[in-house]
Amino acid sequence: MIIAIVLITGTILFILKSKMKDGLGPFNLRALGLTLIAFLVAVLSLADIDTNKLSAAYGILGAIAGYLFGLKDSN
Repeated sequence: MIIAIVLITGTILFILKSKMKDGLGPFNLRALGLTLIAFLVAVLSLADIDTNKLSAAYGILGAIAGYLFGLKDSN
Protein backbone atom coordinates (compact mmCIF):
# COMPACT_ATOMS: atom_id res chain seq x y z
CA MET A 1 0.00 0.00 0.00
CA ILE A 2 2.78 2.43 0.87
CA ILE A 3 4.55 1.65 -2.40
CA ALA A 4 1.37 2.50 -4.31
CA ILE A 5 1.08 5.80 -2.47
CA VAL A 6 4.70 6.68 -3.25
CA LEU A 7 4.17 5.81 -6.92
CA ILE A 8 1.00 7.90 -7.13
CA THR A 9 2.70 10.85 -5.43
CA GLY A 10 5.68 10.57 -7.78
CA THR A 11 3.39 10.49 -10.80
CA ILE A 12 1.53 13.57 -9.58
CA LEU A 13 4.83 15.39 -9.02
CA PHE A 14 6.03 14.47 -12.49
CA ILE A 15 2.81 15.71 -14.09
CA LEU A 16 2.91 18.95 -12.11
CA LYS A 17 6.54 19.57 -13.00
CA SER A 18 5.92 18.92 -16.70
CA LYS A 19 2.91 21.30 -16.75
CA MET A 20 4.74 24.16 -15.01
CA LYS A 21 7.47 25.77 -17.08
CA ASP A 22 9.24 27.25 -14.03
CA GLY A 23 9.04 24.07 -11.96
CA LEU A 24 7.21 23.61 -8.68
CA GLY A 25 8.43 26.77 -7.00
CA PRO A 26 9.25 27.16 -3.32
CA PHE A 27 5.70 27.58 -2.05
CA ASN A 28 4.23 24.63 -3.95
CA LEU A 29 7.18 22.48 -2.92
CA ARG A 30 6.71 23.51 0.71
CA ALA A 31 2.97 22.77 0.68
CA LEU A 32 3.42 19.42 -1.06
CA GLY A 33 6.30 18.40 1.19
CA LEU A 34 4.50 19.27 4.41
CA THR A 35 1.38 17.43 3.25
CA LEU A 36 3.47 14.36 2.45
CA ILE A 37 5.21 14.53 5.83
CA ALA A 38 1.86 14.82 7.65
CA PHE A 39 0.61 11.77 5.77
CA LEU A 40 3.74 9.77 6.58
CA VAL A 41 3.49 10.68 10.27
CA ALA A 42 -0.15 9.54 10.28
CA VAL A 43 0.80 6.23 8.63
CA LEU A 44 3.65 5.69 11.08
CA SER A 45 1.48 6.46 14.07
CA LEU A 46 -1.05 3.83 12.98
CA ALA A 47 1.61 1.22 12.20
CA ASP A 48 2.35 -1.53 14.69
CA ILE A 49 6.02 -0.64 15.18
CA ASP A 50 8.01 -0.40 18.41
CA THR A 51 8.03 3.11 19.91
CA ASN A 52 11.83 3.18 20.16
CA LYS A 53 12.14 2.63 16.42
CA LEU A 54 9.50 5.24 15.62
CA SER A 55 11.26 8.01 17.49
CA ALA A 56 14.10 8.03 14.95
CA ALA A 57 11.64 8.20 12.06
CA TYR A 58 9.77 11.07 13.71
CA GLY A 59 13.07 12.88 14.21
CA ILE A 60 14.01 12.57 10.56
CA LEU A 61 10.56 13.69 9.40
CA GLY A 62 10.76 16.62 11.83
CA ALA A 63 14.12 17.65 10.41
CA ILE A 64 12.71 17.58 6.87
CA ALA A 65 9.69 19.63 7.98
CA GLY A 66 12.02 22.14 9.64
CA TYR A 67 14.00 22.43 6.43
CA LEU A 68 10.83 23.02 4.43
CA PHE A 69 9.61 25.68 6.87
CA GLY A 70 13.02 27.35 6.70
CA LEU A 71 13.04 27.75 2.92
CA LYS A 72 13.31 31.39 1.93
CA ASP A 73 12.13 32.94 -1.30
CA SER A 74 15.13 33.94 -3.41
CA ASN A 75 13.46 37.15 -4.65
